[in-house]
Amino acid sequence: MNNPEHMIPPAYAALPKEHSSLASGAPEDSTSAKPALFLAWSNAHEIAAGQAGYESSATSGHLAGTPPFPDRNGWRDRGLWLLHDAFVRREGWSHLRAMPMSIPVPDPLAHRRAYSAAKRAMDVLGAIVLLALLAPFLLLVALLVRLDSPGPALFRQRRAGRDGVEFLLWKFRSMHVDAPDYAPSPTSNLDPRLTRIGRLIRRVSIDELPQLINVLKGEMSLVGPRPEMPFIVERYTPLERARLAVKPGITGLWQVSPARAMPIHENLQYDLHYIHHQNLTLDSAILLRTIAAVIRGVGAV
Repeated sequence: MNNPEHMIPPAYAALPKEHSSLASGAPEDSTSAKPALFLAWSNAHEIAAGQAGYESSATSGHLAGTPPFPDRNGWRDRGLWLLHDAFVRREGWSHLRAMPMSIPVPDPLAHRRAYSAAKRAMDVLGAIVLLALLAPFLLLVALLVRLDSPGPALFRQRRAGRDGVEFLLWKFRSMHVDAPDYAPSPTSNLDPRLTRIGRLIRRVSIDELPQLINVLKGEMSLVGPRPEMPFIVERYTPLERARLAVKPGITGLWQVSPARAMPIHENLQYDLHYIHHQNLTLDSAILLRTIAAVIRGVGAV
């Protein structure tokens, strides 16, 4: 999918933009219902269905069928609908998009501590295993980036992490070194700023893999909201600042949603929903959806 994740809101129009994008997918053409682990569903179909469901809910006050988010006190979204057939997923995205946004209510302290410890353990174990398994491949990608165009293999940029604390985010360089650091993200792989290898690694989201180092350092998580640019965070509203309540992630609910083709600031409900419901089962479901997209070769432009 295309990823204008840092398209600047009108209020920030005079500010510079970044040129990197996230792991995500391009529109697909499959329309059969299969488990999400084996198939990443068509972005175009899900966006169309999500918009239709949103418009339907706006006129009728509810969505057809049984919504995947029951209105019960204490209920927690386990993300199982993400692994269900396409109809349930489209209904889920539609229902989520139609839900009113509010600042998430924090969990009890004991639950937060237990979840945070388990999530950190999963992050460290996952990052170590992936880095160990992918080390030869990562070295090959770094070599190809260097051979393809002059400049370093890695690109780094300051981002705002949990509670707005800044850190350096790492990616494989996908553009020529003379490309402006804060220009709009490419919307096509024909963008002249992209290198030949850059087009490929962005297409299959390989450029995001160095962020596993950020995960090991504790600056990011495997799953969470995308980290935003500091100069944009400085102008966040209180509702937008709620995205900073947790560590940013390499992938997340917004990143695997049909709304990934639209700017983050226009789709806060995905990150706020995740923050309110975060649990290991939901994290695992999001990771499986991400794996499905990567297997299908559905990545960022």
